Amino acid sequence: MKEKILKAGLCIFIIIATFSCSDLDDNEEVGTVDLVNLIEKESELFDLISRVADEDSDKEITCIKFIYTFTMLEFNSDAEVVAQHVVASDVQFSTILDGIADGNSIGISFPIQSELESGEEFLIQNKDELKQAIDDCVLVQQTQIAGNCRQLLQECVWVVSHDDEDEDTYENAVFDVADDGTFKFYNNGELFEGTWIVYFIEYELHINIAFDEPSETADDWSSDWKTVIQPDNIMTLTNNDIVFTFTQECEEENYCTELVFIECENIDGSEISEFAFEEYIPCILEIKDLDELTNADTIAFYISEDDANNQTNPLPLNSYQNTSSVEIIYVRIDYAMSTEFILIPIEIQSISC
Repeated sequence: MKEKILKAGLCIFIIIATFSCSDLDDNEEVGTVDLVNLIEKESELFDLISRVADEDSDKEITCIKFIYTFTMLEFNSDAEVVAQHVVASDVQFSTILDGIADGNSIGISFPIQSELESGEEFLIQNKDELKQAIDDCVLVQQTQIAGNCRQLLQECVWVVSHDDEDEDTYENAVFDVADDGTFKFYNNGELFEGTWIVYFIEYELHINIAFDEPSETADDWSSDWKTVIQPDNIMTLTNNDIVFTFTQECEEENYCTELVFIECENIDGSEISEFAFEEYIPCILEIKDLDELTNADTIAFYISEDDANNQTNPLPLNSYQNTSSVEIIYVRIDYAMSTEFILIPIEIQSISC
């Protein structure tokens, strides 16, 4: 049944007639509206119907659509008709539902009839079946969204930014999520590992993040996060008043993870590569959270810490050929406005590609 509902989009035709209070027969039925099937404003079904009509909500139910125009009756707590509403669009329906007084109900005439894509007739006989139909549709929709979210999260990497411009603890940190739900999290050149799970709480998409090892970073991230997938592959994670924005990035040159720089061998098996240190400068500054260099500042690369301290034998910035498959290179940065220099070790690797 769930698959049939989804395949058809479950376009619902609602037929509601207009009647006066004199049409009541022992307070059991108004026209074709059975009072047993009145839908109270405070009910879960009323909320579900509101979500079907609300196009602007991130909780919108998209696999069910109402067919307009129709007229809807509103009842008070004594099951008396107090208003009739002509509904011509989702926007109008949502506005009307928002305006239903507390304690009041709406009346729908059953059965609701639809036709599946196969041509098979589909009937909903009462409000319980209507709620079940919407619940089934929501379940299928949630499963699709969660599946799409998992796939989206596992494609490329996600770069973190803060909504608070004064906060930069995790600015440009990177989540790299594997197909099995494990992740590698890179922040300031440090690697953390863990797992995350995508699921729904009621009708909200959530991601639960758990780091493998305890740390201050793990304390900041290991939690349940309300998740919203936005256009252009942007995602927001919210926990209380903390909000992070994630941007998907698929080009390796546009993000930085560790101070490890890898190049392919010039000749297979030689373990020798060409390293252009000048290309690594943006990542070094970003990972170490340093200011951009001005013309008055200097940066140089050295084969040893002593050379870096003494500023002797600097290596060429545009082309260096390694002498072993893995080397530690020392980067010295001198800011003109400071009397102290910064020394940063980086690793270079020559690999077979």
